[in-house]
Amino acid sequence: MVRLMPRKGERGNALLVLYSALIYLFLYLPIAVIILFAFDAKPIPGLPLNGLTTSWFAEALRDEKLVGSLLTSLRLAVISAALSTALALPAAMVLAWLPIRFKSLVMSMVLGPVVLPQLVLGLGLVILLRAAPDMVGEPAIILAHTTITSSYATLILYSRFLGFRRSYIEAAMNLGASEFTVFREIVLPLIRPALISVFMLAFTDAFGEFVVAWFVAGFTETLPITIWTSLRQVISPKVYALSSVIIIVTLLLSLVSQLWVIRQTRLTSKAPSA
Repeated sequence: MVRLMPRKGERGNALLVLYSALIYLFLYLPIAVIILFAFDAKPIPGLPLNGLTTSWFAEALRDEKLVGSLLTSLRLAVISAALSTALALPAAMVLAWLPIRFKSLVMSMVLGPVVLPQLVLGLGLVILLRAAPDMVGEPAIILAHTTITSSYATLILYSRFLGFRRSYIEAAMNLGASEFTVFREIVLPLIRPALISVFMLAFTDAFGEFVVAWFVAGFTETLPITIWTSLRQVISPKVYALSSVIIIVTLLLSLVSQLWVIRQTRLTSKAPSA
């Protein structure tokens, strides 16, 4: 006899699939709209589309203000991500491997910049920079982004070091390796996937951060500040075109990095245990 009514488990799976599809639609529909408007032939993008063109991409590349703010954001994001990763690495090692009194209090302080609203953090940095007004601009943006990103970078690396096999280090030191050699030849290769993930996350967050940067930027214009300035007027299709390029490149880099991290993690997990 043919079963007409789906089983309870099947209905639950169907609802789960529908719920997941709605979540992804909510997340990616605005991105799809940005990419669609980048090809709109009208000077003021909107539905319905009167035609498709790729001329706005060339116009965006010829816009010195947009390209200049993009290069500024890239440079500051790379510096901030590198600093936050470099600061998070020793901090995570100490928190994971050494006995520390009031460790929960220390972890709460590490979480501070993440938990605090960015508005409060921006106001605090403004007050702090009154004592050093020469830092307003790019140095202040780097300081702010490093403060924010180093917090969750430390937490990610901390979780990685908790699962680190200390027997590798002990075996290498028993064979006569120095601490620096152990760190270079054992620790760094094993945590390289986590380091790359942390750097990519820190770079992405610093590249797109607006609120704190707006408080301390001074006359420096990052790409988010430039886009926000254009929002106060009519949004140029050039902004959509440049945003589309950034979105596509970011998604591709994220996909490639995740595939690389998964591959490296599998290779590490297949290594013989000591």
